[in-house]
Formats: sequence, C-alpha cells, structure tokens
Amino acid sequence: MIKILERYIAKTITIATALVTLIITSVLFLMILLGEVKNMGVGDYGMIQALFYVFLRLPNELYHFSPLLLLLGSIVGLSALSSYRELAVMRTSGFSIRQIMRSVLTTAFLLVLAISITAEWMAPHLSYKAEMQKENAKNAGEAVVTASGIWFHIGNNFIHVKQVVDRQLLQSVTRYQFDDKHHLLVAYYAKTLAYQNNKWIMNDVVKTTFYNDRTKSQALPQAPWDLKFNANLLNVGLIEPSDMSLPKLASYARYLNQNGLQASEYQYEFWQRVFQPLVSLVMIFLAIPFVLGTMSTSTTGWRLVMGVVVGFIFFILNAFLGQLCIVYQVPAVVAASLPLIVFMLFGIFLSKQLIRR
Repeated sequence: MIKILERYIAKTITIATALVTLIITSVLFLMILLGEVKNMGVGDYGMIQALFYVFLRLPNELYHFSPLLLLLGSIVGLSALSSYRELAVMRTSGFSIRQIMRSVLTTAFLLVLAISITAEWMAPHLSYKAEMQKENAKNAGEAVVTASGIWFHIGNNFIHVKQVVDRQLLQSVTRYQFDDKHHLLVAYYAKTLAYQNNKWIMNDVVKTTFYNDRTKSQALPQAPWDLKFNANLLNVGLIEPSDMSLPKLASYARYLNQNGLQASEYQYEFWQRVFQPLVSLVMIFLAIPFVLGTMSTSTTGWRLVMGVVVGFIFFILNAFLGQLCIVYQVPAVVAASLPLIVFMLFGIFLSKQLIRR
C-alpha cells in the first residue's frame, strides 16, 4: 500500500513539474526571441538564425531556472493532491508527514539527478554553439570560430588567435599581412596581445619578413600593434562562464589564477553549478511546508505566488553574492553556498514546525 502511494505522489509531482516546465519554456522562448529582435539585420543575422539561436539557448536557460521549476512543480503537484483531499486521506490511513516528505524528496532526487547529468553534458555546449553562430552571422565573415581558435579578417590581414582570455588579452596570436596582390609580406607570432595604455601591444614576438629571394626573422620582447580591432569582433572568441562545462570552468579559472588575472566570476559559477543539484532539492523541501503547513488553507494560485517569490529571492540573493564575490573578493565557495545554507535552515525550521503539529 505504501509503495503504491509513493509511486502515486511521484507520478503527480513529475507530471506537474513537466507542465510547469512547458509553460516556463514557452515564456522563455518568447522573451529570448524578443531580445534578439534588435540584432536581426546585423550582418547575416536574420529570423532563421535568431530562431536557431533561441532553440540552442533554451536548455541552458532552463537548467539555470531548474530549482524554481522544481519548486513550482512540487507546489502544483502537492496542491493538486491537497485540493482533492488525497493527502488528508493518506494521512488518515497512516501515511505520515515524514513518509510524504520522503516520497517527495526521493522523486526530487531522481529528477534532479536526471536534469543535472543531461544539462551538464549538453546545455553549455549548445549555448556556446548558439553564441558562436550568432556572432559569426553578425560579423558577416570578418571573424570565424574553428576548432583550433578564431580567425579574423581585417583589411589585407588574416589573424589567428588561439584563445580570447578577455577583451584586453589575447593568447597565441599569429598575424599574416598581405599586399594588394595577395603576396605574403610579413608574419608575426606573439605569445600575448594585450591592451595597455589605450593601445594594443604584442609581447614575446617573432617577426618574419618575406622577400623575393629570402626571409628574415627577428625576436622582439614587445612590438606595437598597428591594426584597429573592432571590439565587437572579440565577442566571438569569448566564452561566458554559463556556457562552460564544469571541467572547463575549473581549468579556465586555474589558468586565470596562474596568470594573475581575475577569476572570481568563473570560480563563483563553478561552485554555483556544483551546488545547484542541492539547491533544487532544498527548493522541493521548501514546497512541502508550503502545501501542508501554514499555507494549507490557501489556494493553489497563492501558493504558486509564494513559490515564485521564494524562487526570485533566491536568484536575487545569488546575483548579489556573485557581485560581492567579484568586487570584494569573497571566497567563491562561501558566496555560492550561503543561499543554499540559508534556505536549507529555513526549510528545516518549517518542516519541524509541520511535524510537531
């Protein structure tokens, strides 16, 4: 009998979460598409490219909203059981609050596990692909991303950059300068290209000059960069933290630290993603007192409003602590775990109050 009730609760919550996800997906689709209207017509970026961009971005956006989706899905599922007095019948037949909580959390654990594995494996890659294809289309061939790095075409110059660290630092830069008849004149290789004192400077440079009958190479510690970069072109090589997988986030943050660069944003994103499955479980844990406790006489609509409020408080707290981590150098693991701890303690408090009744 108990197993039947547990499976029934699991089925109800899963269906409710799927319905909430479908609704939120539709809203997000429209919001992202409307946000892309201003970019349509830039370069080769049109309606087809925008739709493709939105479809590729959706999995990553949904993953970031997954704690809220699971919270609302649990509230809707439990509210449906409560509205039809099914929870009351379960409790009358000996199915305790603790057993209801265990059933809900077991279902939540399986949902969170499936979402986390699928999203971490697929969502960042699709999101990065969406951004790259969007930037490639907007730049109309002036910048192209390949497996070995990024190629830029500026005048008679073709430039290869292995990695865009940020908008002021490029790594492993090779420049090929041609004349109007497409003859190669000069090739440069710079270990880094940095924006310093309002100008670009090449560091650890090897310059190779091509003559009709010979070539000449020389090594220089620094050399000026005489080409003007369109700042928007650099966007094509930048990878946002949310578009990176966990292993890539860890290695990139380590690389930035080793080179004395700011890594707080990437460290915070890493720990936030590590804790996200636990955050989702805590959100579902909070849904149980909302339905069975102090809000048991409330309507489903009111419960949903409270669920949305709690979810947005969590996201606002996350955003605030993220900026605090970057500006004031608060340890990333502390900033990322603090909202989780606060909401978990709040959920434990509400659950204890519910069980004592």
